[in-house]
Amino acid sequence: MSYLINANKPISSANELQNENAQYTELAESEYQIPIVWMMFFNTDDFIETKIEYVDGQGNEHFDTISLPCTTVENAIENIKNSQVFFEKLFKEPQIALGYLDKTIELFKELDHKYLILDASEYFLMNIEKSEWSLFQKAFSRDENAKTYIFNYSGYVEGIQPYPIEEFYSDPYLNDPDRVNNSTSLNASFVDISSRIKYPFNQTEPETANTTKKVNKKWWEFWKS
Repeated sequence: MSYLINANKPISSANELQNENAQYTELAESEYQIPIVWMMFFNTDDFIETKIEYVDGQGNEHFDTISLPCTTVENAIENIKNSQVFFEKLFKEPQIALGYLDKTIELFKELDHKYLILDASEYFLMNIEKSEWSLFQKAFSRDENAKTYIFNYSGYVEGIQPYPIEEFYSDPYLNDPDRVNNSTSLNASFVDISSRIKYPFNQTEPETANTTKKVNKKWWEFWKS
């Protein structure tokens, strides 16, 4: 999983935010890929090193470090609004992709805190060799060299046209898996404002809800399998 997080402290992972008793809101999550539009919120100089924790198959707890992007909401808004020209260079036929960029800008509102974070630590632990973690920063250079990394992390496949944003949002019966994949690679996946997970969790919520909401904890089971 990867998470787009709005927090009150400039810390680049949900786990560290919890350890620091910070406040944050989970804006979006993505299971198998890092959406392209998420990467447009940040630049290469926005990366902050953070500590991550995981449990191996023998139940041993481990600690590691990874650099992940974090910036202010003000800068994130400026970055994504300025991404149109880059999108026009990134895609051979950019009009459909630009629809996803515009939708992201439209949905990026009513935020609680000062900072925006892209916590991709789970994604990297489960999918990427540690020796390649540092390459993530190359996806944020906003030049031709970034293209390969952006498409690899998002799972986007060139030569396959994604569905237009209006069709992707309105039609539950889309039947071309390759086009759906590329649409998902672009889609911001923002949670409805009324349903967003906020930390610290409301103490009146049922325990089962708290269990499902502990982001960056549930993936530990992966290492036990």
